[in-house]
Amino acid sequence: MMSLPRLRLPALQALGLRPGQGGITSDLNSAGPGGLNKPQPTQPQHTTPDPEFATEGVLRIHLVEAQNLIAKDNFMGGMVKGKSDPYVKIKVAGITFRSHTIKENLNPIWNELYEVILTQLHGQEIQFELFDKDIDQDDFLGRFKLSLRDIINGQFIDSWYTLNDVKSGRVHLVLEWLPRVSDLIRLEQVLQYQSQQSYQNKAVPSAAVLFVYVERAHGLPLKKNGKEPKAGAEVALKGVSFKTKICERSTSPRWDEPFHFLVRDPTDETLTVKLSHSWGQALGSLTLPLKEVLSEPGLVLDRWLSLDGALPESQILLRITLKVLDTQLAVCRSGPVGAANDADEGKVFPKWDPSHLDLRHRSGFTMASENANTAGQVKLTIGYSTEENRLFITVHSCRALAPRSKDGADPYVSFILLPDKKATTKRRTTTKRKDLNPEFNERFDFDFSLEESTQRKLYLSVKNSVSFMSREKELIGKLQLDLDQIDLKAGVAQWFDLVAETN
Repeated sequence: MMSLPRLRLPALQALGLRPGQGGITSDLNSAGPGGLNKPQPTQPQHTTPDPEFATEGVLRIHLVEAQNLIAKDNFMGGMVKGKSDPYVKIKVAGITFRSHTIKENLNPIWNELYEVILTQLHGQEIQFELFDKDIDQDDFLGRFKLSLRDIINGQFIDSWYTLNDVKSGRVHLVLEWLPRVSDLIRLEQVLQYQSQQSYQNKAVPSAAVLFVYVERAHGLPLKKNGKEPKAGAEVALKGVSFKTKICERSTSPRWDEPFHFLVRDPTDETLTVKLSHSWGQALGSLTLPLKEVLSEPGLVLDRWLSLDGALPESQILLRITLKVLDTQLAVCRSGPVGAANDADEGKVFPKWDPSHLDLRHRSGFTMASENANTAGQVKLTIGYSTEENRLFITVHSCRALAPRSKDGADPYVSFILLPDKKATTKRRTTTKRKDLNPEFNERFDFDFSLEESTQRKLYLSVKNSVSFMSREKELIGKLQLDLDQIDLKAGVAQWFDLVAETN
């Protein structure tokens, strides 16, 4: 039998532990309770997980609101228009989330948060479907899909998405593919941000993700009848548990199985591992507060740990990796959390801005002169998702629009992709009141092949919403763009000059 991994006394003291406490054995107690013999030199000192271990990421979905949903609850044979009782279904990686139903509202506000741990698979999508809750059969209110790859590339996206297969409606989402870091100072900031959030579905944003690799055990007790056990391990954290396979009869079983958990507060949660014979007779257990992992280099604990309620020599070999989920919405402070710093008060990371896709950094693409006398500018993201086989156009915002009255203008953006004889590609954003620098953040998708997309021309207009009898000018500025000038697969994000109407 082999000796246990050695842990120096200062490290134990830093954790507030005595040698041998908490399932950790040191040189000071290498024999262990009851005169534990040293393990044989054939046992490995550390785990050997698959290279893909602990590579999963976390997707956070904030379902904010919807607008202009269609009314399904009509009365008197449709003569009287009613409302809808909308809810949302979100499907990703075999998991379905469902929002609560909001009664009689075509502009519902949900403010609900969902999180899921995902493996980055090619072509993975997130599906959103809206329904009107009815007594008999729920009515369809629209759908749309998002590519996980687009979200990973963007990291943080705050945008409106137009519903497909219905006449009207759009949904406001905030999406984050959360960076994972091993920074304790950042953990404090994330926990502080977390404590300030409130969601309708009572969700609490996770502060970290925990990866657990259960490799093997050694020196397990025999069954009561003297036979070797068929051992399995159950790993649990705050109400969520996973079970390994059950090994063939052995006192030194090997599982080689990974698990992962979302963690709200690593300073206040405890991991438990219970071993048993075919989920019956107990073979030993381990209780590990996650704050002990916080004291490990790189937030990784990888060694043999002693089992309670078993033989003195009973141990389990684990790797436990903790990653902080570094949301861009957490306050970024230059000093320690809690320190007075008026300059940083309320300072947050900027929202998603794909400036690295700027056309100005690419050769072979000419833009209008920045000194030209234009009617303002419009910011667009244009690209093609090969995973979804869709062209997408996001209208982000306008700036420095030409006023159309003493109150400025009530702008909206409309466009069409020509050639289009039936105007099936005609789209428009919502109208922003009295705003010459409006933000829209609305995305529009088109089921085109890549070849067909490159053959289209974008005709876009920024218009002033006016009444029929108004003398105000409607057109503020326009843009024409051949899509074959753009590398659609790479995507572009750019401020484009608007050309003023000529008399």
